[in-house]
Amino acid sequence: MSELTCPHCRNQVPRGATVCRGCQAELKYGPANGLFGGALLVAAVVGIEVDKILPGALSIVGWIAGIAAFAGLSVLIQRKYADRVIFKRIYRTR
Repeated sequence: MSELTCPHCRNQVPRGATVCRGCQAELKYGPANGLFGGALLVAAVVGIEVDKILPGALSIVGWIAGIAAFAGLSVLIQRKYADRVIFKRIYRTR
């Protein structure tokens, strides 16, 4: 298991931990949630465009294309950002 270095306190943090032991910074793994919102928007556009091309009797194909586009984009996002780690720390100053 590899170790990460906290950018706030320079302590070694084991991969899979949720909090840094040195400065209590939270660790977030994987892609940001906004990317899935973008994927959903792209999938909706794909579904609408496919629905426009096909006759009314095949409108279900637009739904299927949209769902397939969302599933494919979700898999791509998960693979691309699988190793992404964000250290979040709130600095309290008075």
